[in-house]
Amino acid sequence: MLTACDPEQEVVTPVPMATTGVFVLSEGQFGAGDGAVSAFDKATKALTVDAFGSANGAAKLGDVVQDMGVQGSRGYVVVNGSNKIEVVNLPDFKTVGTIAGLDQPRFFTSTSATRGYVTEWRGPYTGYLPGVLSILDLGTNTVTSRVTVGRNPEQPLALGGKVYVPNSLDNTISVIDEGTGRLSATLTVADGPSSLVADKGGNIWVLCTGFVSYIATAPYIVQTSAGTLLRFSPNAPATQLKLTFPATGSPGKLRINPAKDQLYYSFGGAEYQLSTAATALPTTPFIRRSFSGFAIDPRDNTVFATVSPSYNSNGRFIRYQPTGVPIDSFNVKVGPNGFVFY
Repeated sequence: MLTACDPEQEVVTPVPMATTGVFVLSEGQFGAGDGAVSAFDKATKALTVDAFGSANGAAKLGDVVQDMGVQGSRGYVVVNGSNKIEVVNLPDFKTVGTIAGLDQPRFFTSTSATRGYVTEWRGPYTGYLPGVLSILDLGTNTVTSRVTVGRNPEQPLALGGKVYVPNSLDNTISVIDEGTGRLSATLTVADGPSSLVADKGGNIWVLCTGFVSYIATAPYIVQTSAGTLLRFSPNAPATQLKLTFPATGSPGKLRINPAKDQLYYSFGGAEYQLSTAATALPTTPFIRRSFSGFAIDPRDNTVFATVSPSYNSNGRFIRYQPTGVPIDSFNVKVGPNGFVFY
């Protein structure tokens, strides 16, 4: 009371504590329903290998944990083989609902507390059909509408009132208008667009894996079109900077640093770093090692990467300094493939 009546009392706004949580996604063994998300605390190095099971009476998360997104204090775990998104409270990971009625869900993003998006494949392995982008009401955990896109859509990028969807089995990006929830354009790029990022200048970078064919004899997989990294402005998508990879493999896992001026991608069993101002691909790897998952912590630029020896044995994740020097590593569940920082 005395403090409240003192006109000289300085009002101090509390400084929020820095978050130190990292969620590590593990696909699990296909068909076993043992996908998991591990919770790691950077400050204490404490690791809970199955955060969902620990918080929900040993319940199983489901089959093939593909992706996870965060909106406010909710986590949205995309469980591909179980055709659902499990909604959990953060950071305790207690379940608060499920988004059902999905078909081969792949990647999630959100643009507000009530609006989310998830890409879904359609059709069987030997005859994929055009996929969809499902629009989600995060208040009711329901699908409100679906937009047909290209075949095998992957990680969407929300930027400037549009949602860009790379169609990895085609050579297109579907552009959906957030306001109308409808397809507004289809952009032609190179073969196999799989991941997108936006740089500090508002340009979109697209990593295209190229296409492969499968044959009965060694080497069994033949690259039929080269991978490509390209850049365009949303205002002039037809004008594209194209950087072409050697036709000896498929690049993957395009990432960008917090400052949005350095790109990262995998190619030929190594990770590479590339300035957004560059006009040629680098020849020297950033880390000479192959990873099943790769991410940059937006809080301090620490590099996180996963190693998956097989799909029936546990994997691990490794932390690296921003320079690429290893720090430490920790064991997690089968098939680790990605990270969420919270």
